[in-house]
Order: sequence, then C-alpha cells, then structure tokens
Amino acid sequence: MFKKFRQTWSSDLIRPLIHRAFTRLVWGLFLTLFLAFLLARAGGRDLRSELMLLYGILCLLFAWLSRLQMDGLKLPRLDWLRTKIDRKRPARGAGDMIDFVDEEIQSYESLSDEERYLVLALADLLCALIFCIISLIL
Repeated sequence: MFKKFRQTWSSDLIRPLIHRAFTRLVWGLFLTLFLAFLLARAGGRDLRSELMLLYGILCLLFAWLSRLQMDGLKLPRLDWLRTKIDRKRPARGAGDMIDFVDEEIQSYESLSDEERYLVLALADLLCALIFCIISLIL
C-alpha cells in the first residue's frame, strides 16, 4: 500500500493537497457547527464533539474509497459527482500570477487519475485526523 503511495507521490502534489484539505476543513467546520447550532436550538444539547467525530469518520470513509479507487475500483456516480462539484471556474479578465512566475504550477484538473486519488486520500486522512483531535478537545 505505501509502496504505491511512494511511487505516485511527487512534490508537485503539495499544492493540490493543501487546496483539497483546506476546502474539506472549511466545509466540515461549517457543516458541523451549523448542524450543532440547529440541534442545540431544537433539543438544547451541545453535539459539536459528536458531529465533528462523525465528520472525521466520514472523511476516513472517503479516504478508504479513494484508496480503493487507486487499486482499480470504479465508482461512476462518485466520479460524476466529483466532476459536478469540482467544475472549472470561469476565466477572469485580469492576468494570472502564472504569467509572472517561471515555475509551472500543477492544478488538480491536470493530474492523472492515480495522483487525484492519492491527493483525495491524503486530504481526507488529514481532515479526519484534525476533526478527531478537535472532537476529543471539545
């Protein structure tokens, strides 16, 4: 398992990994705190810790699915959902920073399938670890 990770990993994957992990962290914090607020208003009980643990377990499930996809599992509806969620943003009229940088920046869309699954698995594992730690603290 780790051999495949080491073969696929390169330093170009750091930027997409940070982007995916940060996005998942923000969405997870928003969803768990919003649901905790709604449930506290309805029932009067604070469920932040349990909801963050649940989101951490959900991230572990998604990391496992990404790892299975690295081994060849095909989930057509999941790929369709990811393409719908991760749609390209429209081009802006202003120049990009890439015009001024000599180094080529690799975007998530230009990655191969195996690199995408590795980035998704690592981002989900990172988010699961952070949310499990937060759920223990709260």
